[in-house]
Amino acid sequence: MCFTVKYITQKKLKYAKRRGDNPEEIAQIESQLDELTKGMSEQNIASGFTHPPLLVFKSQSPLVPELVNWGLIPHWIKDDQKAKDISNKTLNARGETIFEKPSFKRAANLQRCIVMVDGFYDYKHMNGKAYPYLIENEDLSPMVFAGIWDKCQTVNLHIHHTLSIVTTTAEGLVKEIHNNPKKKESRTPLILNKELESIWLNESSTKSEIQHLINNPVQFNLVAHQVESLR
Repeated sequence: MCFTVKYITQKKLKYAKRRGDNPEEIAQIESQLDELTKGMSEQNIASGFTHPPLLVFKSQSPLVPELVNWGLIPHWIKDDQKAKDISNKTLNARGETIFEKPSFKRAANLQRCIVMVDGFYDYKHMNGKAYPYLIENEDLSPMVFAGIWDKCQTVNLHIHHTLSIVTTTAEGLVKEIHNNPKKKESRTPLILNKELESIWLNESSTKSEIQHLINNPVQFNLVAHQVESLR
């Protein structure tokens, strides 16, 4: 699963180049990223259970970065306590069932996004203890997750703009690290390359195309480093 990520830090130009195709687009995206991420560089570990803002690009505006809080609250939720409760259960969305689950199916069809981070953390279990590892792309390029988002307004007029990170079956390095003996299977964020980003964000992509993408994840060259306690 994915409950902790590493915020973007000094890679804003790489993030901009990932989304833009010409110098003007890249410069505009980089400027928007600078504005959005002011004050975020020092706090580079983001725990999902604090519902931090994550950097996303939506299908409706694929060249405009936004900050969206982690932990999807469905559009029909009206009570603030219920909103808080459900957001702790929707940090991740199991990709194989996002078109079936009531909390996710509208977002899966209409409100897809990509989530950009520097990397994510997972725990390797050894000798009865759990050790945190930071998992990154081998070339330290931005890591891009498939996501879905939603927006609701509660009776107290609080607007919740939130997302879930889509997960799939883990393989390779992530499966080796995510070895919790209490779990039936290893899970990982659905990581996308640039070609798959376009499919994920394309509003014309069919349900079967999206499901195929989830069920056949691309394998990336990843590296992992053991880190100090995240708490």
